[in-house]
Amino acid sequence: MTNDQANYYSGITSITVNGKNAYELKGKFLDDLHKNAFSGTNGEDAVEHIEYFLKIVDPIDLPNVNQDKLRVVVFPISLVGDAWRWN
Repeated sequence: MTNDQANYYSGITSITVNGKNAYELKGKFLDDLHKNAFSGTNGEDAVEHIEYFLKIVDPIDLPNVNQDKLRVVVFPISLVGDAWRWN
């Protein structure tokens, strides 16, 4: 991971919950997810949104965290309004 990527994802921190590792997600990449949230209105393209989502989530590599599970947990954060019903 480059320095720029490390800074971008620096808001991801490991925390312990009930004796198990968990991760707190925050930082610039979450700000970008919120800023570019998909609502399904105004001609937004769902495929473009999913491609964007994967572009910023896929570089996240957390120890003992399955990438698919991470996507499922984070994806709803990228939706707003009626699009949230996808969840």
